[in-house]
Parts: sequence; C-alpha cells; structure tokens
Amino acid sequence: MKLIRSTALLGVGILLVGCGAFSLPSAYDVLTEEQRATSLVSASIAEEISREYLKYHRTGIETERLQQLGKDIRSSHSKKAIFTESMADLTSADQFFACTLCRSTINVFARTFTEGELSGPEREEEAKSLLLGMCDYFAVSNAEVCSGIFDLNWPIFDFILNETVANSNTFCSMLPIAICQVQQDEYNLTLTIQGDLPKESNSNLPAKSAEDILVLHLTDIHYDPEYAEGSNAVCDEPMCCRNPLAAGSDSSAAAGFWSDYRDCDCPKRLILSAFEHIKDNHKIEWIYHTGDVPPHNVWSTTKQGNLDMLSEIDALLAQYFPDTPIYPCLGNHEPHPANVFGNDEIPSALKVDWLYEHVWSLWSKWLPAEAETTVLRGGYYTASPSKGHRIVALNSMDCYLYNWWLYYNATLIQEQLQWFHDTLLSAEEAGESVHILSHIPAGDGDCWSNWALEYNRVLTRFNGIITGVFSGHTHKDEMNLHYSEDGYATVVNWNGGSLTTYSNKNPNYRLYELNPESWQVLDHHTYTFNLTEANLTPEEQPKWQLEYQFTKEYTEDTSPAGIDRLLVQMAEKPALLRKFWRNKFTNSDPKLAEGCDDACLSTTICRLATSNYQERTRCKELQAILAESLENEPETDDDNDNDGGGAAGLSALSLASLLALLAASKVLG
Repeated sequence: MKLIRSTALLGVGILLVGCGAFSLPSAYDVLTEEQRATSLVSASIAEEISREYLKYHRTGIETERLQQLGKDIRSSHSKKAIFTESMADLTSADQFFACTLCRSTINVFARTFTEGELSGPEREEEAKSLLLGMCDYFAVSNAEVCSGIFDLNWPIFDFILNETVANSNTFCSMLPIAICQVQQDEYNLTLTIQGDLPKESNSNLPAKSAEDILVLHLTDIHYDPEYAEGSNAVCDEPMCCRNPLAAGSDSSAAAGFWSDYRDCDCPKRLILSAFEHIKDNHKIEWIYHTGDVPPHNVWSTTKQGNLDMLSEIDALLAQYFPDTPIYPCLGNHEPHPANVFGNDEIPSALKVDWLYEHVWSLWSKWLPAEAETTVLRGGYYTASPSKGHRIVALNSMDCYLYNWWLYYNATLIQEQLQWFHDTLLSAEEAGESVHILSHIPAGDGDCWSNWALEYNRVLTRFNGIITGVFSGHTHKDEMNLHYSEDGYATVVNWNGGSLTTYSNKNPNYRLYELNPESWQVLDHHTYTFNLTEANLTPEEQPKWQLEYQFTKEYTEDTSPAGIDRLLVQMAEKPALLRKFWRNKFTNSDPKLAEGCDDACLSTTICRLATSNYQERTRCKELQAILAESLENEPETDDDNDNDGGGAAGLSALSLASLLALLAASKVLG
C-alpha cells in the first residue's frame, strides 16, 4: 500500500538539486483563487521556515520567530493521518502541512548544498543531521522512523542529488495536493498509439450461465511476522502491534489476537484462516495476487526479510492451492527500501535485479518461459493461459510518486507503457480477451498523472478486448471507471481491498464470476469477518462470511456503460452511495462509527469516476448531481440512509459487533 507519507516529504526534500528539462507535470492554471492564495501563503511560510531553521541549525540559536513557526506547524497536523492516508485524501489542514513542510525541506537542502554543507565529504552526516533535526522540530515522527528512512534511502538520494535532471524549483508539485502545484510545460510523456478510438461507451455484457468460472482476487496481504497479541496498538510509528505495552498502559491499547484496526498488519494466523476458508468453501479456477506482501515498517525493512516473506507466502499459496494457477504482480512494498524501483541507467548496487530474480524463481512455476525476459527486466509480463485469453501484469511503480527514480529520469518509464500497447495490439490481432493486473489504480492520488494519462489512452484504444483490470494498494473494496477523452465509459478497474486490516478495516478477499469465453466480469462477491467479534473469541476461527454480492447490492449490468449508469444512480440516490461507502470500508466498526458526511460522499463519488487524479470532468458532473440530491433529500431517522456518524454510527454497527461490545463491557465490568 502507501509508504509513510509524512517522512516521505522529508525524503523528497533531499532530491532537489540539479537542472534540466525534466519536471513532473502539474496544473497551477486550474487552481481556484482560494487555492492560489493558499499556495502563496504556503510558499511564503516555507521560505520563512527554511531561512529561520537554517540559522538555528548553523548557530544553535532559536529565534522567537522560529519558535512561533515551530509551535504553529507542530500543532497544525493530525500526526497519524499523514502516515496512514493517501495525500490526496488528507484534510485541507494536513495537505497544507505536507506541502509547506516539503517546500521548507527543499529550501533548506538547496541552501546547504549551494552554500557548502552538502558539497563536502561529510555531506551524509550533514544531510542526516538536517533531516532528523527537521523531523523532530516539526513533530513529523520519532527519531527511529526518520533515521531509518534516511539510512535506507540515502544511497539513492545521494546518487540522484548529483545526477538528476529534475528541476528543483518545482519538486514539491509531485505531491497530489492542489496548492503545491505550479505551472510546468517542459515535459510530456507521449506514446505512439495505433488504431481507432471508440465512439460510444463500452456496453459489452454476456449473460450469466452455468458455465461461468470463479476467480479469486487476493491483494495487500502485508504479512507481519513480528505481530504480537497484546502489544502496543496505539504507537507513534506508522505501524504498530509489535512492541510491548508500557507498564501501566491502558489495556484497551493492547493488540487483538487476529489483528487490530489501529495501523497493524497481518499475523500469520489470519492469513492461514483466510486460505483455509477459501480452500474449503470455493472452487476457483485461478488466483490474481496483486502485490504487497511485506508489512508497513518502511523505516526498518531488510532485503533478506522481504525475500523471506515473499518466499513464505508463496509457499503457503502453493500448499493451500497446489493445482491452482496464480498470476501475481509486484506491489510497492516488495523492494528494499520500499517503493523504489530502478532502471538501466543507475548503478548496479542500487538496482532491484535481486527482487526480479527472486520473484521469477517463485513465479516461474505458473508462468510461461518467455515471461522471464520482461520479469527480469522490470517485473512485468504477459501470459496466455488458454486460447483466446491473455493476462498482462504491469509493474505500476512506474507511476508511483514515491519511487524516487522517477526524479532521476522518468523518460525511461515509457518503455513498459509502449510494451503494454504493443502487447495489446498483438492480442487484438489474435482475437484475445485481456485481463490486466496492476497494483496501483491509475486514479489514485499517488499515481503520476502524466503516466495515468497515457495509460488511459491505451485502455481507451483497446477497451474492446479488455474485460477487466484488477488492482489493490488502497486497501479499499472499491472500483474506478475509466473514461475516454470524449467522456465514454471504457474499462472498469476492480479493486480487491486487502487482507490486512491496515487501517480501520476488516480483512477481505474477493471472488469474480467470469464469462468463460470473454472473461467479462459478470459479478463479484466480497468475503470478510468482523474483527471486533473475532478478537473476543481468539480460541475460535473467525466467522468469514459473504459481505455482499455486487449484482444484488447495486446492478446486474457490470459493463463500463452499466457502471456509469450506476454512478449516476448513486449521485441521484445518496442512500445507495452511503451503502457503497460502508462496503468500501468492509463495514468496519471504526468507519461505521465515524460515518460519511456530505463532503465524504462527494469525495466518494468523485473517486469512483476518476482514473487520472488531474482529470475530474466526470467527477464534477456527478458531484453536481449529488449536491442537488443532498439538498433535496428529506430528513429521515433511518440511520442506514444517513451519514453514520454519532448515534447513527452506533446503530450502523453490525449486530455481531454490538453483541461483542456488550459482552466485553460485561467482562470488563
């Protein structure tokens, strides 16, 4: 899933020096007047912070102005959310903090580089001192996390700092935050696309039949071998449930047996429970596994640790599903350090060839021999399991904004995209139907918008043969609809949610019903269990159950055109959208208690219709419909038709959860 966001801000600040033609695209010209004003305030404060902090770093003298700035900044962000949520989903206050801190850090490093400290033989020590100092002064995280992030990433930072062609003046515009955007026209990523574009929305949908096949989607397992029941689940780090509770701590902070809602990953027993339930209850034809096996301790990973976890989960899959083909793709947590995938132009010591070689040793038992070339080159491949059908697995780290090598030379990512286009062209000529696996959905705020633009152009061109895209990363049980530049619905991206509970969700897996000829997704079923209930009975297996069936919950038309009509229905009927929101978060107790107000609903409908974070045409149309619907919505006491907050949130808790909480209160009482 996501790396530790706020520490990443300090990370990107290091990658700032150099000049040249390449810079990431942004959209300052589309900002509102309010956003432009806020952006200018952020830039002004960042300049002042960097100037005052550098004085403090060099002299040890803390001016009164710096004290005030530090106090204001430290109290302006929510601490945990900036680690666990996507930047695009943060509150305005947290986004302001993120943008301002990024700009401040870049200013500090730029000045120390040009004025001497980072140009000499002690630059690593100087850089670490600056990073840890700012991390502490502005309460970004604790010293262990910031120090770990620096130590793991410094060799990469050091190389890019000296070799990058990135433009330091516009570096923070990489963040998916509107107020951080500045106008840039220097760089365009453009593919050569052959063939005609569609003239209408894709409405292809075969009828269900007894011959339909069942496929399992597993994603974001995030296995934590060090998860400990009763450990501290309310820690300061981005991931918890490892370290013992301090003496005298509130027992409510103790981690649950099966996992915990509070920023914790999967113990092995949860993974085994899921695999056992799937094996005993479903007859599946094959498995899609869309990445992210290691946990979220991105400040303390090791190369061997990641390799061992990949091998262990692979062995478990082979044990539980020995005769079932598995088609995997890489997630952002597979490499060490997390998120960072290189290319041909970087030093051998910084490449991740070791990862590509290892996953090929695991994947080769399922994939054709000819897939070896592209797996070893970049972690992507294509396979044709049967005549007329093809699977294309992408390494979507080419679009991930926390893959630092994008800022060294992002032109190199065009190679995989062009291969993707050419592979689909060959599939079209062969009359094949195609499924695509990609860890990060293109509409996610962490995906570089220029990459998403070209990716969408490819999907639009070949929407007639693409019958499903399958992703993970967000840990949300959701979907995204892709549109052409002319507004036609083209392809549906189905997101499998996550087996991990990180954060505030119940574990889940998905099953898809596919037409055996076209592989069109006709239906899907999401299975989960309530974590509150399961943790009260650790001696019993969790009660896995069908949470919902898509066609019974929403619509029987799963074609792109049908999903577009569903989005209009959701905008017109907020109760239906609220139901989607609850399912999106697996009806977890923390989310049901939190609820979804009108602003949340607006964000939810927008995300459904976004496949490029910078392109919001359909999003805005649906938001306008929703706003009118909410304005005219009658008052009701039916909590399931309200936002789920406050008393409504309590009523929205599952019956099992209420009974579990009641039992707990009696025990504790």
